[in-house]
Amino acid sequence: MELSDLIESIDILDYISQYTEFTEKNGEYWALSPFKDEDTPSFSVRKETNSFYDFSSGIGGNVLTFVRYYDKCGYAEAIEKLKKFSGFDGTTTFRKKLSVAEVAKRFSPPKKKPKQAKSTVLSDDYMERYEKRPDKLTVWEQEGISRASLDKFQVRYDSFSDRLVYPIRSPEGKIVNIGGRTLDEHWKEKNLRKYTYFMSWGELKTIYGFAENLENIKRQGEIILFEGCKSVLMADTWGIHNAGAILTSHLNPNQMKLLIGLGCRVVFALDKEVSIRSDHNIARLKQFVNVEYIWDGAGLLDEKDSPVDKGPEVWKKLYEGRLSWR
Repeated sequence: MELSDLIESIDILDYISQYTEFTEKNGEYWALSPFKDEDTPSFSVRKETNSFYDFSSGIGGNVLTFVRYYDKCGYAEAIEKLKKFSGFDGTTTFRKKLSVAEVAKRFSPPKKKPKQAKSTVLSDDYMERYEKRPDKLTVWEQEGISRASLDKFQVRYDSFSDRLVYPIRSPEGKIVNIGGRTLDEHWKEKNLRKYTYFMSWGELKTIYGFAENLENIKRQGEIILFEGCKSVLMADTWGIHNAGAILTSHLNPNQMKLLIGLGCRVVFALDKEVSIRSDHNIARLKQFVNVEYIWDGAGLLDEKDSPVDKGPEVWKKLYEGRLSWR
């Protein structure tokens, strides 16, 4: 029997309910983290994917992952615990399922292969489970983001995790993850993440805002790339509708291929501390499309600032003074 059969036979909510008490909210189940002491529920289980994610520690995965972390045990011992929970008689041997490629590897010389992406596509109405709370959205409105932009990118509020949440879409427009920004003022003291994602990525194959802004990107023949989602919202508020975010400080190969296929000019507007010219994927990208980047030669930004953090006038100066990487 395959190990995946054992994992799939166990309802992860039933298993973890032995250690913490869950509350259901629009199809999601929340509890205090069983991994550490806390006062606010930050541990989530999703039955549709039979998986968990702990926002307080950043640990997530299937029921086998949970057992290994919770019981601090090895792979074999964790399997035995799951077998006992499932009622197996102990005589069945569980093994990892081998893919065709893995079987072939046993009979051919070793060969490096790219990791396969593991991503979940959520329903188109997934964001309806979260609340439209004007009193919560004011946190970003007070920072200068318009209600129109918040609505365009479907920013909502999740009461259980006390986070502003927003969908992250594939280039085709399907929701593949949910981003969250905590509203807890004491997130540092509680060791919470300020920004997080509700699901594991596998390989990141998208650019935030790409699907929402694609028509404008093509019309202008240019895409402006920031690091974070909030910078895209801020730019949108100022009438800049051809922006996206790579969701980290470096361009990955999947995003590079997406930009090559797009074929338009790419302007990198990453945080000031990031050295764009040391990014080898951006260096490769410039062989196929025109690459420009924001450079703060006048010292208008603080060290960790995004180019939009000092307001529209500073952004305009930075954008007009952008450099070309040939």
